[in-house]
Amino acid sequence: MFGGVLAILIAIWVFRTAVQAKTGNVILWTAGAAILFFVVQMLFYNINIFIIDGFGNDVGGDYERDLTDIGDRITSSGGSGGIQEGFFGTVLGILFELLPLFMAWLTVAFIRTKYILKEEINVKNLTSGISGMFVDIKNSFKSSE
Repeated sequence: MFGGVLAILIAIWVFRTAVQAKTGNVILWTAGAAILFFVVQMLFYNINIFIIDGFGNDVGGDYERDLTDIGDRITSSGGSGGIQEGFFGTVLGILFELLPLFMAWLTVAFIRTKYILKEEINVKNLTSGISGMFVDIKNSFKSSE
């Protein structure tokens, strides 16, 4: 769910940037950024799976279940000794959740900076326009009275 909200915010961010930079095909830039976000996110989720598989632990049949089953997944048979247990497992779980979202955002930010804004790549240019977007979103809820 957070990835979907982030995708909407990224689409708004790229749309505002394309309008302000007066580039042609604003909708194509926005749609392309949203598609790129989801493709990179899916790619990094697959990389996460390769990392888990690389540990060589047999996660067992209980991990991969029907999508309608909402119980906790375990990473080894019997529920102990899995790679996502303990402090390291907690950190690893957080990285597995945040890395795809961060890398997808970073890819879109790179394309936005390099090809829409045509500026050099640095942290300031990669993150420019984010605060202005949130201010405009906040101001859109105010009444015009």
